[in-house]
Amino acid sequence: MKFHAFLLALLLAPAVSAAPATPATPAAHPATGTPSHSVRITGAVKAPAEFDVAALKKLLPRNSGPVDVVCASGAVVGKVQNFRGVRLTDVLDRVGIDLKEHKDDRRMVIVARATDGYVVTFSWSELYNTPIGKDVLVAWEKDGKPLDAHEGQLLLISGQDIKTGPRHVRWLSNIEVVRMK
Repeated sequence: MKFHAFLLALLLAPAVSAAPATPATPAAHPATGTPSHSVRITGAVKAPAEFDVAALKKLLPRNSGPVDVVCASGAVVGKVQNFRGVRLTDVLDRVGIDLKEHKDDRRMVIVARATDGYVVTFSWSELYNTPIGKDVLVAWEKDGKPLDAHEGQLLLISGQDIKTGPRHVRWLSNIEVVRMK
């Protein structure tokens, strides 16, 4: 019960302010509820960073293959032949998760936020120790074309989820690594 209360408080809390942008990255995100042009990686990481599409493309691009977007009710609300992006784990590995103690990784929660306030979570174990992790993409392209305006320039999709819609984050703007106590 304490864990659920902690997670609920975490989800309802405002986003932690990110590290200052470096000259090689965009200075700020657009107003809340508008498409983002980059994603900030913050929290319990060794080197907070911001990635725009060009920076993400320098990592190892991957294709999702066919993905049905299934909402929480179980209804299929979209079919995508392919998302192109990078694994969330590759982005996290680039900045380095700040592990201070033995088995600290098991206490990490990864929180993805959109500019409109939408929030989803993953555990470190889920991303790094299950098949789900290989199909969680930070994507910039859908079906061979850049994402359209209602999705922003970046989104996050968890392709192995049974109901992919609840963890489909349009307007992706921040990924925060949180160390649970």
